[in-house]
Amino acid sequence: MIALEFIGLLAILTGAAALLSYGAETLADGSIVLAIITTLPEYMFVIWASIKGHYDMAVGSAVGSCTLLITLGYGSVILLATTRASRKPVKVVKLSKHTQVDALYLLVTALVAFALAYEGNGFDLKDAIILVAIFFAYVIHVAKGAVSFAQSEKAANHSPKKLAKSIGLLLVGGVVIFFASEPFVDSMIKVAKLLRVSPMTIAIILGPLASEMPEKITAYITVIRNGKLAEISICNFIGSKVNHNSLLLGTMPIVAVLQGHAGVAGIVNLPFIIMTALTVVATLSLSRRRLETWEGVMFALLYVLVIWGAFHIAGGPMPAAHG
Repeated sequence: MIALEFIGLLAILTGAAALLSYGAETLADGSIVLAIITTLPEYMFVIWASIKGHYDMAVGSAVGSCTLLITLGYGSVILLATTRASRKPVKVVKLSKHTQVDALYLLVTALVAFALAYEGNGFDLKDAIILVAIFFAYVIHVAKGAVSFAQSEKAANHSPKKLAKSIGLLLVGGVVIFFASEPFVDSMIKVAKLLRVSPMTIAIILGPLASEMPEKITAYITVIRNGKLAEISICNFIGSKVNHNSLLLGTMPIVAVLQGHAGVAGIVNLPFIIMTALTVVATLSLSRRRLETWEGVMFALLYVLVIWGAFHIAGGPMPAAHG
């Protein structure tokens, strides 16, 4: 019964996330806006898990989404673009200098988030303010930059019918996610107890299936259509990852403070360390501005490291509110 409940809610949330992704493609003015809209499921998971006092699950959801992006997500885009899986494959995915600068923001957010978590053995309100400030600095950077790749590939003007459809998809997807997220968090807790594993393990491995896969599938379809469009998907991934490393992580101590706690303790654990290390490796890859097939294989295989880390946390300290 617990398994059926979980699978049913997973299917509902995945469908709702797909509606958000499809609706956001038309209305979003750039990768960062698209990233904010499409990460609504992660925010709801983190908020509900934090409200229920399961900060381990909140951290797991954020970490799981991040690591999925820079392993299977990032690697698959490179593989699809540089192999016959794409209708118009390319030998090498070439990145612009603008994307290279975005990658620098990705590196900064990852290192700052890790330093803040390590320095205070968790996140408090001060850390939340710093993380949110970094996020808005990135938003300003994107706003001042050139027209995004996503905009350049889509028509600037859309028919009223298409706009109305997109708004409808966003509203329906958003409402479903809002009401289904709390029972989904409850079902993940039940599954963790049933399997006798940490709730963080379930959040890392299964949570992103609902929140991330629709956006990834949309990105894959774009690259399958034309390998030259791989940079669009990569830019959206970077925007999502910066979002995760800053605003999403900063949400947890804010919720904790609103509940009367000083913050969230015990953030730094094996999955968090793996996430930070993988982000550094991904940034080094992006800095080359040339992505090749071997890199796609490497990053896709690195997801095994994520799975390993998720199942080696049960004995370690779990994140908890402190205050």
